[in-house]
Amino acid sequence: MESVLIAVGAMVPMLLILVVVHELGHFATARSLGVKVLEFGVGFPPRAFGFYTGRTRVLISPDTRFVNLDGEASLRTGQLVKVISSEDTEGNLVAQVIEGPRPRRGLTGRLPGKGEPREDFGRDDWLKHDGKVRAVEDGSFVLADMLFSVNWTLLGGFVRLAGESNPDVPRSLASKGVGTRFLVLVAGPLMNAILPIVFFTVLLMLPQDVLVGRLMVGEVSPGSPAQEAGVKAGDAILQANGHEIENSGDLIRAINLNGGSTMEWLVDRGGGQQIITVTPRFDQDAGRWLVGILTEMVGAHTERRSNPPWVALRDSFVNTWELLVLVKQGMSGAFSQGSAPQLSGPIGIAQIAGEFTREGGLAGWLTITILLSINLAILNILPIPMLDGGRLVFVMLEWVRRGKRVPPEREGMVHLIGFAVLIGLIVLISANDVLRLIDGRSFLGG
Repeated sequence: MESVLIAVGAMVPMLLILVVVHELGHFATARSLGVKVLEFGVGFPPRAFGFYTGRTRVLISPDTRFVNLDGEASLRTGQLVKVISSEDTEGNLVAQVIEGPRPRRGLTGRLPGKGEPREDFGRDDWLKHDGKVRAVEDGSFVLADMLFSVNWTLLGGFVRLAGESNPDVPRSLASKGVGTRFLVLVAGPLMNAILPIVFFTVLLMLPQDVLVGRLMVGEVSPGSPAQEAGVKAGDAILQANGHEIENSGDLIRAINLNGGSTMEWLVDRGGGQQIITVTPRFDQDAGRWLVGILTEMVGAHTERRSNPPWVALRDSFVNTWELLVLVKQGMSGAFSQGSAPQLSGPIGIAQIAGEFTREGGLAGWLTITILLSINLAILNILPIPMLDGGRLVFVMLEWVRRGKRVPPEREGMVHLIGFAVLIGLIVLISANDVLRLIDGRSFLGG
């Protein structure tokens, strides 16, 4: 029971942060480039509370119809209204329908108005937005129509944009050019790639116990890359590709960063130093690059280390880049050897988060959050239907075809099929996660 509580307690804020930061990238970029944002939500519905912000000027014309309102004179500051707007030749929003609050139960009849708006909600070329009236002027009003909402299901977040697939809707995402849509779509994964810089900075400032000593080769596997390179038992590994090796973690990191390329080791053999070139080999069972040695520490001791903020910030950029390379190397290594990368669904993510948090506390939680943020960035940039990368494919295809778009219904069908495949994949992965839990297997070993 305690493990379950730790897992849930670690996963919920982690997913909330990762998804909200991702959506924040879409939100900020869309607003800065003139795309109409209707809602930014923290969590998923049902809604707990929210508030309207923004200042959208909407013109009132003689043809504007009012429902549950007695004309323009009945508009009041602070009033909640639903608006259907078109765009004139000068780029101004013009209200076609303004609907006020519905009459309270018990009232008979209908407040004076000029028709019902429901017939117009079927029009695809008008902007449908609602909000709170900020100011009323002669012939126009200012509407706060961007909703910030907090919802009860705190497992992510979302951004609702006007006309994501319809270029006829005023100020919609689909009405913008290729460059704008590309930037809006790529902003989410980019934020997930930037977030580790912040978390790495915090992590590197936290005091941590580091095991250091002299890393010795205890055993070399027959036929392994290490044996082929001439590595011998008793060698002390001092450096790998110019980086100092103080423990086995340093060596593993250097090997994974290197991938399948040849790397240089500086070793101490019998008091004399020499350079050995080793080419790691990808192991499908382990899911990473290996050289085929067992190591042991000599003179091992623990040092308490932390970094000042300026050093932590500097190193966070390096660590983030290295982690991106590590994930890329792992994925490319798996695919090049004909195997699939190890995947985890929601249950597996909860297990990983719980194990890292239980073993490492805040540092462990930050570590797994950083790792998942990088994975989320890479996953979302891949050409997978329904995800940002899949949508980017259609944007780039439009650019290649010099502005000729794939019909929205065809693109929608591709994303729908992709969504079905993703759901099926998640079910299969989750089943494997459940089997892992039943077998008592841990991501951290043991």
